[in-house]
Amino acid sequence: MYMAKYLLSIEEFMDKESGEALLGRAFLHVDEERERKARRMRPGLAQAASLGAGLLLQLGVREAMVEAGPEFAVQAMTAGVQFEGQNASRIIKRYSAKQLIESLCGKPPISLAYVYGKEGKPYFRDLPFYFNLSHSGSYVLCAISGVEIGADIQQHSGKDVGKLARRFFPERECAALEQAGEERERLFYRLWARKEAYGKLTGKGIADALGVNLLPGAALPEKAVFTALPEGRCLVWEESDVLKEYSIAFCRYG
Repeated sequence: MYMAKYLLSIEEFMDKESGEALLGRAFLHVDEERERKARRMRPGLAQAASLGAGLLLQLGVREAMVEAGPEFAVQAMTAGVQFEGQNASRIIKRYSAKQLIESLCGKPPISLAYVYGKEGKPYFRDLPFYFNLSHSGSYVLCAISGVEIGADIQQHSGKDVGKLARRFFPERECAALEQAGEERERLFYRLWARKEAYGKLTGKGIADALGVNLLPGAALPEKAVFTALPEGRCLVWEESDVLKEYSIAFCRYG
């Protein structure tokens, strides 16, 4: 099962001296829909994240097409065919903005078209694989996969996590947070990233998972949210602590 994961630092886009020129170069390397979306935004973090996501999609699609091999064109035109690569990678490939733009230099942007599920989740219209994007703080996360995927990154922002947990989390998660001591903030954002990733997998958003116990290793609770799981399937999680002050989670059906 093919899966590739990418992490982009967008700090260089925000540099006062060189960021504007770098953003100008980024516009040249994203698909038309991403370009239009970014140009409608005011210069700032949101625009930088949107362009960063577009750059990661260009890289991810190129690498997935190589993995797909010569049968790719046939698969892409065959309705309902799911792209299957060779391996699911646990490695997250990391880039700076300059590195990513340089890796795409001399390569015309791949024309990407999108369709949207009934809950608004985006899909590639003409490509036989899936993607998911997330942005938090100075990073953009991207996953390209042969199966439905949800991905999320959360910056540890120092908010009153106890208050937020009591408002949004079920009792078991709140109890675990109370017992976590100095690790409470890290556990809170780990859980929040898991909830976001699950909501993005289903396309229903985090509201679908807030009240559900997603403690690592916990059995699935008796919650209606999980009745939507495909028959005979379970949730498979992958997490990463590659960034000290961030939590990263990926969720797919197993």
